Amino acid sequence: MDVLRLVDLNDVTAGSDKELIVVKYITNWLNDLNVEVKINPIDVISWNDLECHVSNFKCVSLPPVRSSEVYGELTDDLNKCEDKILITSTTDFPDNVWTIYNLAVERGARAVIFYDEFPGRFRRIVVTGVWSYSFNEGSMPPIPAVHLRREDGINLMRNYLGKSVELICRTDLRESTGYNIEGFIGGSKEEEVIISAHHDKWLKGFRDDVIGVYALIKLASKVVNNRVKYSLRIVSFTAEEFGNPRLSPWYWSYGSRTYVRSVDLSSVEYVVNLDTVCMEPVRVNATGIEIGKYFIKHTTLNFTYEGFDHPYTDGMSFSMLGIPTVTLHNLRDIHEVYHTDLDLPYTSVDEFVDKLTTWIIKSVDNYELGNLSLRDYVEFIRNTLPEELHAYIDRIQSIDDVAKLSTLLRRLSKELVRPVVIGSYRELNNDLTTVLAPHALVINNLRKGKRVPIRIPGFEVELCCNSGPPVEEYLKYLRELLEELINEINKNT
Repeated sequence: MDVLRLVDLNDVTAGSDKELIVVKYITNWLNDLNVEVKINPIDVISWNDLECHVSNFKCVSLPPVRSSEVYGELTDDLNKCEDKILITSTTDFPDNVWTIYNLAVERGARAVIFYDEFPGRFRRIVVTGVWSYSFNEGSMPPIPAVHLRREDGINLMRNYLGKSVELICRTDLRESTGYNIEGFIGGSKEEEVIISAHHDKWLKGFRDDVIGVYALIKLASKVVNNRVKYSLRIVSFTAEEFGNPRLSPWYWSYGSRTYVRSVDLSSVEYVVNLDTVCMEPVRVNATGIEIGKYFIKHTTLNFTYEGFDHPYTDGMSFSMLGIPTVTLHNLRDIHEVYHTDLDLPYTSVDEFVDKLTTWIIKSVDNYELGNLSLRDYVEFIRNTLPEELHAYIDRIQSIDDVAKLSTLLRRLSKELVRPVVIGSYRELNNDLTTVLAPHALVINNLRKGKRVPIRIPGFEVELCCNSGPPVEEYLKYLRELLEELINEINKNT
């Protein structure tokens, strides 16, 4: 299989002609292995960059800006950019582009030109113009934004700062169809393990996420003639980077969110999601910790265990349903090439992917519910929740039936594990993180006299700290939730 075919396709966006080519490649690779394949079409919005220039300098448009022609004075002062075109550098945290763009919109800029922190590369980062990562319907970004190579950005400032520049970008935005791909490999048991990655990408996208697709095919080739313990469902998602027709501010992972709402997941034991996993140490995020602790026992690769599932990946679509999910990634390690045209293959990729797929297969072949550290997860919950709620944890800990306890913990994960913004969207370098019971985090902060803003993106619920409820109301919420879940488990078993 020639993975370089996928790297050579620049900007494989959801619903594009290039996605159709990739879907054909993946389908043919799986068919050649005699893997049963199902293609699931979904409605997407497809965005493509056609042309981009700033005066005499070539640029790339930032998704999903519309076609625009803008003339204006060039400034590098974010605080004085009203009715001007702002030029500014990216930072060592690429997603700061989203924040800087929003600030420029707020301050009345006519357009934003980003130049890269590193020389010799173009980069794409999605911009929205709103201070939200809501699941609700959104709108197009209000002003154009483009990206220059670092050397061109510096030359542009040297020659044009304080003078008029012309920005022209041509883009194509249209309703289209994207495709989630499923491959089915039967095991000794009917219960399934899902292994997933995504096939859409910005620019070259080898680490994000051609290597993930390669790992799916490599894994399939290893197991298709060597029956594994559990059936495998191999899934490649569309629209991980962008593609929601409603333009929701939570613009990523749309393909997987649509997938989990439209297929039967009742037989899924756990999920392994691959996104940017490309080097050692592999970063491991897992919801809950019982599947995380189990999974890392089977690796020969170096790893760093980071906690609950990563909010910027497709894994979160499964985690938020309570399905035990492991996400393997290197998101923090690839900032230099992230979403750039220099994200290209490296020489040791085959050796790495071989070890990675062996790790996953071992986890599948050794999986049994009784091998999970379920009571470790219960103790983690005890240590997270306020002391007033520990009586409920005692009731959970007393459950002897492993299947019953596992079901309850899945429900707790579904209701209590949430991505959060600690602080403000406006802060640079403020990454989303995933925590257990953000209400408990707020209680703990308030009892220490800390009024730290905590927001649950997606739902855009602010738990603290304007005129939010007092501690007792947060305790009441958690108490009622625990009571309901425990009673439900007892009633159904």
